[in-house]
Amino acid sequence: MSRFPAPAGMCAVELDRHQLLRISGEDRIEFLQGQLTQDVDRIDPRHSRLAGWTTAKGRLLAVGQLLPGPEALWWPLPADIIDGIARRLGLFVLRAKVEIAVMNFAVAGLIGLAADAPLTLGNLELPVEPGAAASADEPGAGELIVARLIGDPTRAWLCGPAEHVRAVCTQAGFGTAGIADWQLADITAGLPGICAATSEAFIPQMLNLDLLDGISFTKGCYVGQEIVARTQNLGRIKRRMYRFTTKAAGLEPGATIHGPSQATGKIVSVAPNGGAFELTAVIAIDQSDGQWFADDAASGTLERLELPYAVG
Repeated sequence: MSRFPAPAGMCAVELDRHQLLRISGEDRIEFLQGQLTQDVDRIDPRHSRLAGWTTAKGRLLAVGQLLPGPEALWWPLPADIIDGIARRLGLFVLRAKVEIAVMNFAVAGLIGLAADAPLTLGNLELPVEPGAAASADEPGAGELIVARLIGDPTRAWLCGPAEHVRAVCTQAGFGTAGIADWQLADITAGLPGICAATSEAFIPQMLNLDLLDGISFTKGCYVGQEIVARTQNLGRIKRRMYRFTTKAAGLEPGATIHGPSQATGKIVSVAPNGGAFELTAVIAIDQSDGQWFADDAASGTLERLELPYAVG
């Protein structure tokens, strides 16, 4: 196997605000097919997919990239929601041969990958296409998976036992980066996220999940499918996620922003960028070209930035 060295500037981020949900058992694909927005049949050992899980009313409880591990599917999720997701998802298992567990594994992010060249990490070779995945279950080391991010092939998830993840990163000569760097890259790429403060606040289309191939409109029924499909088919997508920059400090996910004609929006994610902050927020499409502010006193001006994909 040819080896591609880590590109200059490639860094690893310890994502200690994330944990790993492992869904295993021979019925795992069929089970998740009836729960998630994604067509889980499209996931194979070499390809991951973005997926959301909603309530019966179509409100997102979780969203993220579903990774194909050895004999299981792995879902990196924020630590402040993962235990609740595991419990609630477990209520639907019934007689299915499915096991759901929160793993005591490390979740790391890789930043600065070459988007046009494969990368070898230990015994894993990561292809170049977005969402590409590779996994192994090595004797004495345990399960390890790496997957390029959907929407940003210059980054990847790396998950497995902490000592194994650290050894792979050390061997590859990665530098280190902080969680804020990862969060800022998510915002720049326009990737959605759900945390405790935003649970059940959005339907999938509000977070642009349909624009990122995170919703199947052709598979069978799943929890919340009727609401999601009706929103799409009847043209009722009134709110979308947009990207902004601001000098206003102290903003958090779930906080309200203020726009023209007393319109309001809700912050999805926020991260520092130099002396300013970048954020994603869900606002009304017909007010997206107006002036938005961080508070109702019309202070803390928000300047809209472009996303790497078109938003209606």
